[in-house]
Amino acid sequence: MPIEKAFAIRAEPREIYAAIERDLADAREHEGDVFEVLRRDPPRSMDLRVTISGIPCWLTYRLEPKPGHTEVIGVLTPFGVKYTFFKIMTFGLREQGFHLALAQGLANLKAAVEGNDGDSAGEEEVATSEIE
Repeated sequence: MPIEKAFAIRAEPREIYAAIERDLADAREHEGDVFEVLRRDPPRSMDLRVTISGIPCWLTYRLEPKPGHTEVIGVLTPFGVKYTFFKIMTFGLREQGFHLALAQGLANLKAAVEGNDGDSAGEEEVATSEIE
């Protein structure tokens, strides 16, 4: 089940896209093991396959320019046998870790681009939803 969160980041899409690319370059030693870039559409979107706690996920970043900021939408979709087993064992009630991972990733991106110290007190989460 896809999880979607959106943050407002006060920067142009190209700056945000470049920050995502820098993060991927910094983690290049884990490419193929922890993440894989599936598609790039600079500076509008990027699709990745990531692994969170041993569970494979698709992660999409969409960057939508708005007046005064860019809305960065992250969509995380866990999949696979491990995820199915996890859902069965927890009766589908323990997905907070995926929500937190997505929110923290977007908060870190916001902090990196806007140059603040990463204190979440100043973050502007635009929207949070679970797509069913």
